[in-house]
Amino acid sequence: MTIELQWDIPADGDLKGLDALLGEVARACFRVEGIRGAGFAVRMVDDEGIRALNRQMRGIDSVTDVLSFPTVSYPAGRTARSCPKRLRREFDPALGCVNLGDCVINLCRARSQAAEYGHSLTRELCYLTAHSAFHLMGYDHMNEEEKAIMREMEERALGAVGITRDSGDMTYEHLFELACEAMQNSYSPYSHFKVGACILAADGRTFKGCNFENASYGATICAERCAAGNAIAAGARHFAAIAVVGSTAVAWPCGICRQVLREFSDLSLPVIVGAYGKGYFVKTLGELLPESLSPEDLGVTV
Repeated sequence: MTIELQWDIPADGDLKGLDALLGEVARACFRVEGIRGAGFAVRMVDDEGIRALNRQMRGIDSVTDVLSFPTVSYPAGRTARSCPKRLRREFDPALGCVNLGDCVINLCRARSQAAEYGHSLTRELCYLTAHSAFHLMGYDHMNEEEKAIMREMEERALGAVGITRDSGDMTYEHLFELACEAMQNSYSPYSHFKVGACILAADGRTFKGCNFENASYGATICAERCAAGNAIAAGARHFAAIAVVGSTAVAWPCGICRQVLREFSDLSLPVIVGAYGKGYFVKTLGELLPESLSPEDLGVTV
């Protein structure tokens, strides 16, 4: 167990697969901290639920976004990585892991904060989970120095799973830069034409891909489909944008890649294409694939 997700209120239909995603975020937090074999419980409540808990557990009669209740008592100035003995004491045989404690997330406040910051509810819930995870590992933000350290840890963990907290961070230029980074891992010994791609999912996560060739030629995979495969394997089903870069020329997506992108996006999808070191163009998927077969045409909702 990495996280155990409990709903005290009805779960939203658009949050399917949230437990897997929050588990991925929690594991990234543990990796950044340098601990293994840990887990914690995540409880989803509404305004009244978190207010009651805040009043009962902390004597504060107010609504907040998240509460954290660690099982480990850390010495001043120390966090989980430097307290292995204390962590071992919290090993729960029934769970098969070190139980770090519980976090309670207010879904109502998360929704309003997502709207305020201009990003998705899923992204906000990922941030609150990371924030709570570091609280459970001994971090705090009582002063500016502590706040800066904790925020850096949160950003490192969220970045490791392709999540940025602020929607303004993800410009076309930034997405193109991520595609350029992905291009460096290209396996292209036959064509010597490296291609990198980066997909921005609707929930704010990013997924990189590169082309990888094969001696049979026919088994070669394009960077766009490599990125799409990574996104799909992580549970992403709606794409918000994609950037594609070629090492020596503009790397326009092939027909198969355009159709794959259509499966998980509408025709307004921004497709950012360019050559390494030479800038980029932006077109919509509709411009690249004006007539297409979509899941909706077959009565399927993705």
